[in-house]
Amino acid sequence: MQRMRLVIPAILVGVMALVVIGGATAKKPALSATPMFKLNLKPSQEVPPIKGLKADAVGSVTFDLTRNAAGAITSGDVVFYFNYSFPGPATVNGLHIHQGAKGANGGIVVGAVLSANDAADTDGVGNITSVVTGTSPATLQAILDNTRNYYVNLHTNVNPSGALREQMHNPQKR
Repeated sequence: MQRMRLVIPAILVGVMALVVIGGATAKKPALSATPMFKLNLKPSQEVPPIKGLKADAVGSVTFDLTRNAAGAITSGDVVFYFNYSFPGPATVNGLHIHQGAKGANGGIVVGAVLSANDAADTDGVGNITSVVTGTSPATLQAILDNTRNYYVNLHTNVNPSGALREQMHNPQKR
C-alpha cells in the first residue's frame, strides 16, 4: 500500500511532464501558417535617426503561408497593415521589408503595393493595407530563420529613404 502511494504520484508527474514538453514543441511560431509580426515604427529607429519628427505607425506584417507535408514553405503572401500618424500632411510612397541588422540599412526584399488613397494624406493620419502575393518561399523562410536581420520601413516624400522603422522580431502565432 505504501509503495502504491509513491508510484501513482510519480506516474502523474511523468504524464504531466510529457504533456507540457509535447505542447511546447508543437507550438513553434516559425511553423505557423500565419506568423504575425506586431510592430511600432518610429523615426528614432531610422539609420540615421530622424530627430524632431513626431510620427509613428503601429500595425503588423503577417505571412499567410502554404506548407507541404514536411513543413517547408511552398508559397505565401505578405499582408501589411499599419495605422500611421504624422503631425501634418504626408505622402506615403513606400512600405517595405528590408534586409539589414539593427543600426544598418539594407535592400528591399518585400515591398507593399500602395494605392493612390495610401499616398497622399491631407491630415497626416491614415491606414495602409496591402497584400503582396507571390513572395518567394526562400525569402519568407529566410526572414523567419533570422527575423532580427530584417526591418520594416515606411517612406514618405519628405523622407524618401525612410521616415519610420522597426526591426523585426519573433512572430506571434495567429
